[in-house]
Amino acid sequence: MPRQAQIERLTSDKVRRLHDWWQASRPGRDMPDRADFDPAAWKALLPNILLAECSDPPFRVRYRLVGSGVVYVAGFDFTGRYLDEALSPEATEPWPEHYRRAYETRAPVFGTTTVTTLLGEPFHYDFGIFPMTHGGSDVRQFIAIEDYGGLQPRVQSTLMDLTIGRNRSG
Repeated sequence: MPRQAQIERLTSDKVRRLHDWWQASRPGRDMPDRADFDPAAWKALLPNILLAECSDPPFRVRYRLVGSGVVYVAGFDFTGRYLDEALSPEATEPWPEHYRRAYETRAPVFGTTTVTTLLGEPFHYDFGIFPMTHGGSDVRQFIAIEDYGGLQPRVQSTLMDLTIGRNRSG
């Protein structure tokens, strides 16, 4: 589980700003709809944003968009990939459980995670996962954010680069 699971305990202004949007965009509803999120209004945060969709059953998360800052830190672009296929066996953060928790509770999940940089040093960052509807009342998508605190270290990714060995010409 995340080391800190309450928004009040996070230091990230980016996670707090997205949380404030999520709260303000759901009057009279459990959560906002995907149509409520206007990417043009969030240009400064887009490098740290991930948009994902879910399917059920079985519950799976597929990334529709991965911000350039997240791609840089991870070392590759996992847009279009399923989370369960992209996680490496070395992953220690329970990302599938975080998404499932947001899905089941219809509420955001927050935390601080630690990864190892390519230099072998621990690096901590805050994250938030926010469930959204998409033209109905069921959770269909997520907007997530990772805040690296102004740094963007390359990490020893817990995601597998699924492009290795692929024919990139077609």
